[in-house]
Amino acid sequence: MQGKSVRRLLVVAALVLGAMLVLASPGRLWAAVQGAGDIAGTLTGATSANGDQVPQLRTGWMTVQLLGGLALFLYGMDHLAGALRVLAGSKLRLFLGKMTRNRFVAVISGAVITALLQSSSVTTVLVVGFVSAGLMTLAQSIAVIMGANIGSTLTAQIIAFQIDAIAPVLIAAGFAAMFFIPIERWAQMGRAVLGLGLLFFGMGMMGDAMEPLRHYDPFITAMAQMTNPVLGIAIAALFTALVQSSAATTGIVIVLAGQGLLGLDAGIALIFGANIGTCVTALLGTIGKNRDALRTAVAHVFFNVFGVLIWLPFIPFLADIVRDITPNYSGTGKADIAREIANAHSIFNILNVVLMIGFVPIMARLIKRLVPERKDAQAIADMRPKYLNNDMVHTPAAALAMMKQEVLHMGEIVRAMAKQGHHCLVQHDPRHLQGIAEQDDGVDALQEAIVAYAVRLRHEDAAPTDRARLEELVAVANNLEAIGDIVSKELVELLTRLSRLGREPDNETTDALLGLYRDAETALQASLRALEDEDGARAEALIAGKAAFSARLDQLQLAIAEKVGNSAEDVKLYRLEISVIERIHRLFTRTRRIARNTLHLAQNKAGLSGLAARDRTDDAA
Repeated sequence: MQGKSVRRLLVVAALVLGAMLVLASPGRLWAAVQGAGDIAGTLTGATSANGDQVPQLRTGWMTVQLLGGLALFLYGMDHLAGALRVLAGSKLRLFLGKMTRNRFVAVISGAVITALLQSSSVTTVLVVGFVSAGLMTLAQSIAVIMGANIGSTLTAQIIAFQIDAIAPVLIAAGFAAMFFIPIERWAQMGRAVLGLGLLFFGMGMMGDAMEPLRHYDPFITAMAQMTNPVLGIAIAALFTALVQSSAATTGIVIVLAGQGLLGLDAGIALIFGANIGTCVTALLGTIGKNRDALRTAVAHVFFNVFGVLIWLPFIPFLADIVRDITPNYSGTGKADIAREIANAHSIFNILNVVLMIGFVPIMARLIKRLVPERKDAQAIADMRPKYLNNDMVHTPAAALAMMKQEVLHMGEIVRAMAKQGHHCLVQHDPRHLQGIAEQDDGVDALQEAIVAYAVRLRHEDAAPTDRARLEELVAVANNLEAIGDIVSKELVELLTRLSRLGREPDNETTDALLGLYRDAETALQASLRALEDEDGARAEALIAGKAAFSARLDQLQLAIAEKVGNSAEDVKLYRLEISVIERIHRLFTRTRRIARNTLHLAQNKAGLSGLAARDRTDDAA
């Protein structure tokens, strides 16, 4: 289990234990909750208000069973979400690429991504990262967040099935697929089924733990206080904020409702509170980010809170709509309260998007006024990482998109250094040469940050295509770092020695060197453009240019050799000129390697597109 889930479970355990202590304390605590007179007795062996003996409850066993059910529920959610992230890695990248088209496509993308990730909080954190990196506007991020709220309703719909009776079958089938089928895709599908089984098994355990409370009058009286929707919203918002999982809140609400301990109106209020509490994760994700990221989190809060305020007076009306559209259990005439709560969750979020999608530009302008730019804000140095976001590491497809942007950022710095190196071939200004050398420290720091980020990603579950992309991007960063060293260290050192020699290459040789260097520099710029677009055709053209470039190198080396005089200074000049040619050759070679990495990325992307097309064909069939 990941660290985040462990923290969730610890918080949940503390809350449940605290609640049990309250339940086990003297009757005055119950009186304070109920606003009624004193209740004599304790949880075990208490007496109700009408004088009937309250059944004894095994509080210790109930606590263990409830905590065990919660642990299995959260662990199952982690397995399900992790498997879906791997299975949907390619599709997730396609949807991430579509998020910036328009607000309607952004809503759909946000809904699909959240359904794939099984967490609106994760989607919101991803959006905060994209906005912080300047890859998405505030208006686009608001639309994605709206879609994320819709996508989160899928979790409630899954939980509402309450098929804990077949949970052992799902667990066994998922385990068998994970450990006995060597095909990665089938193993991940097995992991998803296993997670689903654990989720339902945990739900069943929690239901069994709470079942005795159906006959415990003090608890029933306390739950009656949940008819106050404001109180229900506040409790659910606080609980969700503490455990950072609206799914956990939804699961507990459905369990309570399934045991008959919670009515539909109270369940809707608690779902409203879960929608507000889940905003805390996004707010925490803005720590250390820029104002745009904070605006995105504020937009999340604004949308969710405003949506709750709109529907708060109409909870009974929403409950009536849900009762009308939700079928009863077949042949029993009994209401499916769990399904009703899940449907209320879906209707609430969908209608909120329908009502507010037209006001996204207005919301964006309002939030910019509420969260203005800092007057003393200073630009972040170009040499520092701009796009790497640790919050995205658990979602490899999104993390790779940010990592690619950071590699391109590093490439622009290296390209600028190469351009300055071209200038130094003409004028050997010591101060200019020193300036290029100093920039290499920033390039090294960027490469180190990218590699460290890649190391973290390697420990995450990812699709094979994502792992292949990761290695290609690391290779590009390594090649860029090598180019930076060639220009800032080796070439600068040679030009410095040439300046100290007191002799310059003749005009013909200088023009030839400048021409070769210019071609290598142009190839570097073209390779970065090909990388940005993942243009395989352009990359292949760069790779094919090796023969022509090598022929020019050989021709220039031969021409220089024919001009060597007999003096020691002539020999030193020749050696320096040949060394400069060799550095230009290495610069071009590294550029071709970047083009080859780009070609592999393009083939990876083409494979994903082909896979998506085959999936669409299969779906149509």
